[in-house]
Amino acid sequence: MYSTTCYLYQQITKVFLIDTSGGYFTARYEPVYAKSLTVNKGVDNVLLFEFLNQDQKPVNITGSTFKFRLVNQAGDQLLLEKPMTILSATTGRVKVVLDSADTINIQAQPASYSIERVSGDYVQAVYVNANAQARADCDIVDSVFPQFVPSFECTVPTPYGKQQVVGANSTNWPDWALTPQPQNFVAMTEWYSSEMPSNQTGYTTIKFDLVGYTGTVKVQAAANYESVWTNVSETREYFSATVTDYFNIAGFHPLLRLAFNNSIGYGASGNVQVTDGVVTGITITNPGFEYRAPPLITILGTGSNATATCTIATNQIAGVTITNGGSGYVPMQFGGTVSAVAVFSNGLVENVLYR
Repeated sequence: MYSTTCYLYQQITKVFLIDTSGGYFTARYEPVYAKSLTVNKGVDNVLLFEFLNQDQKPVNITGSTFKFRLVNQAGDQLLLEKPMTILSATTGRVKVVLDSADTINIQAQPASYSIERVSGDYVQAVYVNANAQARADCDIVDSVFPQFVPSFECTVPTPYGKQQVVGANSTNWPDWALTPQPQNFVAMTEWYSSEMPSNQTGYTTIKFDLVGYTGTVKVQAAANYESVWTNVSETREYFSATVTDYFNIAGFHPLLRLAFNNSIGYGASGNVQVTDGVVTGITITNPGFEYRAPPLITILGTGSNATATCTIATNQIAGVTITNGGSGYVPMQFGGTVSAVAVFSNGLVENVLYR
């Protein structure tokens, strides 16, 4: 028999309203207010409230009127104002209905709410926060009826990874190593995408493409550009992976970024043999060190379409197979003999998008 477990949800939010009748209160109870609200865009939100006094007894609100307000988190912009309906004056219960038309044009964001009471000559604030404040948290989210949100591009560092030298001279090192030039070759082990400003929806999706990638990927967050970055996702490990993958990050994070580590496996090199413009083989001159998966081989030169794969044994390059010889590979310098160069790397990260 199939069954689904359902969790009870308390619809009524209890808030504090000072009883101005002049009555003497003998009891004192712990606060029961400070519940964070959630407003879902695109649907009707029925928000129910119960007003309690200093004794945590219902307040008689006969003759009162109420207004519900949504304000931005900074408190300097009114997002929505709507009158509330009294359900039971003697038990202090009211409601407000925020329909689709009320919220559809408000950007999803962490916000605040407040309630105003007018009774005779009094205009009172309802205390909705545990610290006796008249403003409390309210998250406006796209969870039920999301509008289309375009993706934004992110930049990624050089695809060559760590400890990868293109050519024999240090002037040919990738851009990450040029300034300052390390004297004893101490390579970074982690590198990052550009920062992704929060989209204020409370839910961010980050998509990326891996090409022959061996290493780890994770998501980090920070409060601002000078803050310490902390991990907000699991660390995923890949071995010679050519896939499209993504992270879904819940929560409001001002800044996010992808962190990569593909520093394990380095040093492999080889000479490319070319016959009549076609790549026919690669002779390994250095099998490299510590490879956990076959590295990605990129063949650079004046021609195109040449591809190759390799195998590893005891963490070193054991053999190379040309899968496509390509065409048009001719000497890259006048009077030279080198027609193509093989670059061994731990793969590429491409097409980073977020929304």
